[in-house]
Amino acid sequence: MDRRGLPRERFRKNITLVSRERLTGVIVGMGCIGVLLTAWLVISQLFRGPTCPDLFGIPACFAVLGGYVLATGAAWFPDSRRAAVVFYASTGATLVIAIWFSYCEASGTASCPTFEGLPMCFTSLLGAATMIGVDLVRRRLPQ
Repeated sequence: MDRRGLPRERFRKNITLVSRERLTGVIVGMGCIGVLLTAWLVISQLFRGPTCPDLFGIPACFAVLGGYVLATGAAWFPDSRRAAVVFYASTGATLVIAIWFSYCEASGTASCPTFEGLPMCFTSLLGAATMIGVDLVRRRLPQ
C-alpha cells in the first residue's frame, strides 16, 4: 500500500509518461519541420539558383523533400504495415542521402546549403535518424 491506500501495482500502472500517441505526434511534428525546411531549400533552388548538391542529376533537396513528405504521411497511420514500409523506406532513403552528403560536406567534396551557419545535410541527418529512433521506441510500447 502507498500513502493514499492504493496498492502499489495499481498506482504504478496508471502512470504513463510516454505513450504511443505522444511519440506518433513527435514523429509527425519532426516530419513537418523537415518538410518545411526542405521546402524552403526547394523554393530557393527553383527561384534563386542552384543551392543543393546534385544526386544523380537532380538536386538532392528534391529527393529529401519527397522522403520527408512520404514519411510524415505514413506516420499518420502508425499501426498499418504498409505505412510502416513506406515510413522506413522513405526515412531510410533520406537518412542515406543525409549520411552521404554529410560525409561529402565534411570531406569538402560537396557543399550543402546552410541555415544559420549549420549545413542542412547535418540537420537532415539528425532529423531522419531521430525519426527512425523514436519510431522504433514507439513500436516497442504496448498498445
